[in-house]
Amino acid sequence: METSKSYKEPLAEGHIGHFTSFCRNNRASIAIILVMLFLTYGFMLFHFSFSIDTEDIIVKQMFFYDGWLGINRYGLVITKQLAGLLSVIPGFATMLMIVMTFGYSLVWMHFFHWIKGQNSGRTELSWVFPVLFFSSIPMIEQVNFQCQSFEIAFAMMLCAAALLLEWQWILSGGIIRLLFSVLLGTWCFASYQAFVPLYISASMASFVLGYYYRNEEIESHVFLISIKLTAVFLCDYVIYTLLGKLLLFLRDIPAGAYTGNMIHWGKYPLEEIISSLKIYMGDVIFARNIFWNHGYLLVAFGLLLTAFWRICRKTAERRFYLFYILVIFLLLASPFFLPVLMGSPPVARGQFALPFVIAAGAQIIAERFLENTEKLSEHFSFIRIAVSVFLLLLVFRSNIVTGNRLFYSDYVVHQQENVLTERLIEKVTEAGGSQESTVAILGHWSPSRNPSMIRGETLGYSFYEWDQPIPRGTCNRILNYWSALGYTYQKPDEEQWKMAETLGKGMPIWPQQGSVIREGDLVVIRLSE
Repeated sequence: METSKSYKEPLAEGHIGHFTSFCRNNRASIAIILVMLFLTYGFMLFHFSFSIDTEDIIVKQMFFYDGWLGINRYGLVITKQLAGLLSVIPGFATMLMIVMTFGYSLVWMHFFHWIKGQNSGRTELSWVFPVLFFSSIPMIEQVNFQCQSFEIAFAMMLCAAALLLEWQWILSGGIIRLLFSVLLGTWCFASYQAFVPLYISASMASFVLGYYYRNEEIESHVFLISIKLTAVFLCDYVIYTLLGKLLLFLRDIPAGAYTGNMIHWGKYPLEEIISSLKIYMGDVIFARNIFWNHGYLLVAFGLLLTAFWRICRKTAERRFYLFYILVIFLLLASPFFLPVLMGSPPVARGQFALPFVIAAGAQIIAERFLENTEKLSEHFSFIRIAVSVFLLLLVFRSNIVTGNRLFYSDYVVHQQENVLTERLIEKVTEAGGSQESTVAILGHWSPSRNPSMIRGETLGYSFYEWDQPIPRGTCNRILNYWSALGYTYQKPDEEQWKMAETLGKGMPIWPQQGSVIREGDLVVIRLSE
């Protein structure tokens, strides 16, 4: 496929040169990203607290990684090995995550700029996508898992790089570009399954931008480009799946049931599955919980309005314009592909496609608004500033404030946990317990809360109240948490647990006298009924 001269010149300068030039020309957007990144994650950076599962990976080390390999997350392990981070350092992981988030913000900005073509569209609002995305509550919940926060941010950058190389191959050819695109795409999928639906959404968003701005190149090759985008995605997915199975075979590791358990089709009644999906979609569209705001509804309305406006004014004379509208519909529906496939709502921290569509859609709408306003209004400079301030205020109010309330809540919970842990360890020591002793913790403990505190999916919860439905789950979680702090005790086996339950029936509840007792090598703590 031939490419016009105006698009060949930047590629001839080399990827690094073009990227550097882009950054120089968008210093204002980069400054906004840095400020918003600090406002989003500053509290997390300066007020460290352990996240759920971080204690588990610190204690289990390679055994934990075998679990990742069992569910095809070998990309995470590869990234950790390359970076020398197999031994998790929680606070350091947060710093690396922030640096890498800034990195992927620049790469995605550059990708969206490139896909529109040189000197096409406005760039004042190129910060909108990365800021809306990394400040979204699902991403905040995700990076709170410090055992994989840096690695997920790194995979986000791989995703952008893979799509950039893929589009350069589509428009300009080059088998090396295709091979590297497949390599990076496979690595991205193998890092976290949520990148599979995100890649679908990103492919469609890039097509929407390419069709709108690169009309001469794309309009006559719409179906060929669509086939190539689909083929590369399928190739990435097949290679990712086959490599995962091969790795399990070579390492003799059983396949994990974590992702399989999320699929409800065939396991639950059809009416229950449909009801749960309807509730989930309603929660997303109408912002019924802390994880979602009205961004999706506004973006869906805005994208469809801009698409149909051209038809109403009879200016949509481009070929395949109806196909373009179909892709917009699919883009808006793409965040729901995964829930429908599983037959159940995904965890918020695994729903990357939804904040991606909201962020990308918001940037598209805002840039189109500025483009049209510049042609119609003599007060464009004022309007441009007003739009930027409005969007910044909206992001701050809907995303950043909520995210910081979650971080604050988690910090307060952790401070209370520290006090409780020290008191319990002291009581275990007074009872004669040592590292060789087995400790059985019955019941759970919930922290006190103030009006500023809220709960997310994991943020705002205590190790002392997690895994309650699982037999011995809370006890194992607490003992792993203690081990991460340097207090190591033995975990009870089934016989010792039964003995602890028998002893616990006659024990008072913590912090009353007698709520911690020792029977031989077994120390029993009763936190609640």
